[in-house]
Amino acid sequence: MSSLLTLETNIGTLQTRPRMNDSTKIAGESWQGQNERVQGFTLREENDRLKIESLSMKRMLNENSCRSCKVLTPIEKAQLANIRQLQADNLQLKQKYYNACNSLAITGIPIPIIRDLLPPMLVSSFDQTRVFIGQSSMESSIDDNAIVNANVTTNPQLDSETSKMIQTIGIARDELMNLLNVNEPFWLKDMTDGRYIIHRETYNATFLKTSARENRHQNGSRTRFESSKNEAILSMSASRVAEMLMDSKMRVEYLFPTIITEAFTIQEYANQTSPRQVGPIKLVYEQMHILTPFVTPRELCFVRFCEKVGEGVWLIVEVSHVFKNTSFQLNSPSRAWRLPSGCLIKHVSPGVSHVTWVEHVEIEDKAPIHLLYKDVFFRGLAFSADRWVQILSRSCHRIACYNNIGQNQSDSSEQNLGVLGNMTEEHKKCIMNITDKMVKRFCSNMNMKNKLDMPQMKDNGICLSICRDQENSCPSNGLIVNAATSFWLDVPCQMIIDYLQNVNLRAQWDDMCNGGAVEEFACISFGDEIKNSISIMKPDHIESGNNLIVIQETLVDPLGAVVVYAPVDQEDFDGELNGSWSKDVLPSGFIISKDQNPECMRINLGGASTSSNVVKDVPNGSLVTVAFQVMSYSEKIEMEFVNIVTSLISSTVDSIKLAFNYPDPSP
Repeated sequence: MSSLLTLETNIGTLQTRPRMNDSTKIAGESWQGQNERVQGFTLREENDRLKIESLSMKRMLNENSCRSCKVLTPIEKAQLANIRQLQADNLQLKQKYYNACNSLAITGIPIPIIRDLLPPMLVSSFDQTRVFIGQSSMESSIDDNAIVNANVTTNPQLDSETSKMIQTIGIARDELMNLLNVNEPFWLKDMTDGRYIIHRETYNATFLKTSARENRHQNGSRTRFESSKNEAILSMSASRVAEMLMDSKMRVEYLFPTIITEAFTIQEYANQTSPRQVGPIKLVYEQMHILTPFVTPRELCFVRFCEKVGEGVWLIVEVSHVFKNTSFQLNSPSRAWRLPSGCLIKHVSPGVSHVTWVEHVEIEDKAPIHLLYKDVFFRGLAFSADRWVQILSRSCHRIACYNNIGQNQSDSSEQNLGVLGNMTEEHKKCIMNITDKMVKRFCSNMNMKNKLDMPQMKDNGICLSICRDQENSCPSNGLIVNAATSFWLDVPCQMIIDYLQNVNLRAQWDDMCNGGAVEEFACISFGDEIKNSISIMKPDHIESGNNLIVIQETLVDPLGAVVVYAPVDQEDFDGELNGSWSKDVLPSGFIISKDQNPECMRINLGGASTSSNVVKDVPNGSLVTVAFQVMSYSEKIEMEFVNIVTSLISSTVDSIKLAFNYPDPSP
């Protein structure tokens, strides 16, 4: 600790000395030469001092830099462990000091702040307006002499269960602010991909005994943790982002349709945990899925809370809590317990905000994870903060494009509008609404509820499920059959995405083209990634009188991409633009993701297969899911119909493998 303080002192003294006062000229060359010699001597002294301090700083940086590139000696390892332990102990003592001051504040005794003794996450917020511990950093609208508990505001009339929930939220809020505002010692960089992950020993030493974890389930032999942290700039106002993130319907339909397949609010609580609380406390349910039939969705039940931290700053806290008197029960093959997580949203400029996101979940897998997706889940990348913030950024871009579609498309040189250029803004928005519904429906049906248990399907690796048509305004009496399978390819994700977006190669895998050419006559791009786009294509050679078009949307995220498409009759499409379309659209599509093997992550490509018969240093690899939705107008699924669907999906898989010279493993 003393060496760190010395470093700070040395850095503070690294300032250039002021020049000598030359206001009075000294005549004569001798005096000028003497001044120059004095200046030269002074500069040499300064240079020597800077060299010494530079060497000292380099030594200090080496002691605290990443150790993965060199082998530590036993003494260095012991020193590093001692430093981390001292940092954790110091943080614990500061937290105890803060809690003790809070306890005294409740009795009505205002305690003067000693800034250096506050936990790091409270220093910046207390610097703004606070002079007494008795007032929370969230309460700038309260009189400075008011004495309020910084964690919770407890109502004596509350029942014990609600009171415990409010206490859990208060503690989770403080913990989340620590994780959001402080990197070391809580966060360490994963050297394989540069992600921030929680340093488990430091975290446990600081937070393990808090009540936010007291009532969690007991750890089992399959228990593991997923933690990550990331940030992004959003093309949406901070207040609007906070409002949408607090709305379960908005989250599943507009913000995270490729992660959240189902979400709703179980109960709302009007109780106040802070004077700056925004809206009610919400007990919510979310179902998250990586969109493959080989992995079951992850179900979570937790409390969500929003607080306006300061002017233009919102905090959203999420944490699991045991409710003994609720009838809502999860039925999931894996138990997921959300540790204090959430995000901090800050105003940057009109229509622009910044978000910092923390994900922290405790998982207990009751069943083994499929071999193909083991690396993705065990490395904590299926639902990492990287995906959440980049998908949120993409969704904000899409919404901004929708709201300003006329201006965006007239100003953008990357838009290939084709016939859309002659359409009204309402028509263009209608197209975005169509693909929005397609993506939502495609992703929600990937949970494969009501699976059909057919041995012959298991042998082919194809999963079938059935569901009723609930999206159509005029539902039919038939059933929707979802057919899907996943496989591994020794190809980077980017190549597969490019292949599926290439209209000149579409006839190789899309049976609707009948081997003919395809013309793309409209495209709408949105988001930072140019591949986020909506395309309208027309096959040239089809049997339906050349009256069929294909609508496709591609959504890219850090894990890979989702490509959703649907064939639509031209007349039905025109009817939708005019507000008279009542027919159903059944989307099909692909989910492409990196296999996340660490060997491939170092070069930002796909990855090696998890199979034991594949060489580990293979730099490329992707997991591909192919899914079709087909309408059956019979209440009973006939075997002939099943064979047609499985033949369709098998031929598509074989075509994609053939395109990349991937041999068919079947004999």
